[in-house]
Amino acid sequence: MKRKKIYHIHTDFKFLYDSQRFEDELFNNQLIFIGEKNEKNALYHDSALFFSPHDLSKVLETVKDANLIVFYAMCDKKIKLLNQLPSSVKTAWRFFGYELYGTRHDLMFSTKTLEIMYKRKSYFLGVFFWLNFYYKSLKRYFESKKKLEYITKIDYILLFAEEEYIYLKKHWKMPKFVRLNLDNKLSERDFSKSENRVIVGNSRNSFNNHLDILDIISKHKSETNFTFFLNYGNKGRYYQEVLERIYHLNKYTVFDEFLNKEEFERIYSTSSAFVLNSYRQMALGNIFAALKYGLKLYMNDKNPVKFWLTNNGITVSSVTELENDIKDQNLALTLEEKTQNIYQFNNLFSSYTKKDFCQEISNLIS
Repeated sequence: MKRKKIYHIHTDFKFLYDSQRFEDELFNNQLIFIGEKNEKNALYHDSALFFSPHDLSKVLETVKDANLIVFYAMCDKKIKLLNQLPSSVKTAWRFFGYELYGTRHDLMFSTKTLEIMYKRKSYFLGVFFWLNFYYKSLKRYFESKKKLEYITKIDYILLFAEEEYIYLKKHWKMPKFVRLNLDNKLSERDFSKSENRVIVGNSRNSFNNHLDILDIISKHKSETNFTFFLNYGNKGRYYQEVLERIYHLNKYTVFDEFLNKEEFERIYSTSSAFVLNSYRQMALGNIFAALKYGLKLYMNDKNPVKFWLTNNGITVSSVTELENDIKDQNLALTLEEKTQNIYQFNNLFSSYTKKDFCQEISNLIS
């Protein structure tokens, strides 16, 4: 049987690894990276083809024999490529979130986040603030509506959670849903190293809605160490406001530089809880790390990923429970709960394997 040719288009080295889920005897895979070779992507210098952002015509020439082209997130370069492909070429979108969620601040940000981002200066200017916000939201909506026409040219969207797909369909026209398999099972481990540390957020990105969590934490003089991963993202007004609020906490740690894998794992393996106040899918790697190391996971009730996890038997607390848990010092799972979360995650892993995913892709592009 002739293998089907799949090209994987990347512009961010951090996600090159994600293409491994297509490694199967059914496919002949080729990584393409639009950007320069450097030490950050050194691991892929031999396995990927590197193209300058100015050489998109060469990329188009290279992928002309494709049975499927997978775009890892969408950006202007990838949209330009997509628009020049013949309609006969099947395309898939490995969705990461910002491409759509960044166009709807009204859906993604809490009131406190919006007030910082849109520079509300006082209560008395509230009417003008909200008028300005809705004006800018409408402007962004109409500007993005035309830009998002590329979605109609995509055949498949690749997501872990059907719950998120249902949410996306409420607000945007979506390609056909294809479920992603989980990469690894979780192994049972010794949880005795857990310390009184709560991790808040995954980056300095405003989608974390840190300020609402900081308001909750600051109400109580807790001996818990609250640890903030502010090691990538924009260092603008929002980030400065978050830092200022953190400095008023009783006990805190801030990581402002990108951590290597060993240090990241060390922190998660010795923490008791992880709080993610995002309204959207993001930080799945952090969520999976939290489950792996038995952390108590707090998520916002607006986040469809929370319902994906709970619908599959995984214990996830609401951020609305955080304040009482801080007061009661109930910021950790029991051993039974930690073990049960790993068991349920592994059931989810086994219910749809890499082999299942590859077979589904093969059937779609036959």
